[in-house]
Amino acid sequence: MQCAPTADQIVRPRNGTEIHTDGSKSQKMAKVVHWTPAFAKRRAHKTSRIFICINGEGYGHSSRALAVARHLDPETVIFGTYGYVKKRIDRAGYRTVEVGPEVKFFGEDGSFELSKTILKNASAPLTMGKQFREELKIMKDHKITCVLSDCSAASVFAAAKLGIPCLYMTNQTEFDHFFHRRKSKKGQDLPLAEQTKAIQDAILGGAAEPPVDFAVRAMFKEISEIIIADFPPPHTVCLPMLSRKPQVMKLQRMVGPVTSWTADEVLSHGRPASGPYVVGTLGGHEYRLPLFNALVEAATLMPDVHFDVFSSFVPEHTPPNLRVIEFTENPERYYKAADLVVSQAGHSTAMELLTLGKPSLLVPDYKQIEQESNAQRLVELGVSSQMTYPDLTAKALADRIRHHLQTPSYEVSAYQLARLSNEMNGARRVAALVNEYGNRIHAY
Repeated sequence: MQCAPTADQIVRPRNGTEIHTDGSKSQKMAKVVHWTPAFAKRRAHKTSRIFICINGEGYGHSSRALAVARHLDPETVIFGTYGYVKKRIDRAGYRTVEVGPEVKFFGEDGSFELSKTILKNASAPLTMGKQFREELKIMKDHKITCVLSDCSAASVFAAAKLGIPCLYMTNQTEFDHFFHRRKSKKGQDLPLAEQTKAIQDAILGGAAEPPVDFAVRAMFKEISEIIIADFPPPHTVCLPMLSRKPQVMKLQRMVGPVTSWTADEVLSHGRPASGPYVVGTLGGHEYRLPLFNALVEAATLMPDVHFDVFSSFVPEHTPPNLRVIEFTENPERYYKAADLVVSQAGHSTAMELLTLGKPSLLVPDYKQIEQESNAQRLVELGVSSQMTYPDLTAKALADRIRHHLQTPSYEVSAYQLARLSNEMNGARRVAALVNEYGNRIHAY
């Protein structure tokens, strides 16, 4: 009778098939690893170290990153970010290091300002170099084995310098239309007061496009995979924002919405009254003040509807059916209780609402092309309607809210996508990818 082989008599190739050295089983292999007790002991001391670097311009980046971290061993995770996002990560109990912003966005009166954003970020190349050196040191000091970048370019180049796998999580891989749309206007068919501003946008946009395009192409060459935190086609919300270039498309993996909870895990906050319930989420960007004022006035026109509005603005007068809430860590509890959510068309918020099966009324930041694109796609998917800042009045907003409350088809369409989101479980899929890539660095 043949005895079972000992550990020293077994070689384990990378596909896990055992080959006994006594010849009882054979297979052609390019390379095998001797699985000795000493080798197993060496591997036991090697642990994946994950560096998650977050763009701090917008709440959604940190929401996605925290959703992924929830499925990782917290002892292996280190975050890099800045500002209020860093405070949010600190409150969640994770280790953080501060890294500076790469770019900041500017605007006013509901409008994204292209020229001001470009001028205010004129020193971005110098900033990027400084951050690259800082993040390179972080990765070396903490022995990072995988980087997850949520729209942070410096971390991509730092990981490439060290040969570390880097996953890039985003909802935008195409930027040409951003500049082409600006240049196509060039002040034509605009009021005289706006023509100078449009021409300035066109000139500065044309000057900024080549270096931006060069930086994006260089960055994508260094990425292991691009994670698209969205539904697969034909339900992809960010579809118009995705590149059609094969070099980029082959890297993209659509994992579904990435949220830190599933719909079943969210406990509804509870409705504040027996009538219809509308939640507005605006944040604190100063150029959204017109939308905030319109919501306050709309609440005055709709005394039978209760409004909860998340914003740092302070109203001059507050109708009894409206409550302003400056901040909450768990807005999803309010979303789940609401009949309708009024918001911009931020991608992460859209993914959260669809995961909960909630319809929305969208007022995208004016001239912010990503939000305008998201809003258009959500309308096409039948889960939302939209308004623009030029058409925004309290009466028009109140009429549109009434339309939503009386039209159930929006909620039916949103519920169908909620079922798909639950099946995909995007956050868990991303965490599995991060672990897989991280483990490659110390697999042998």
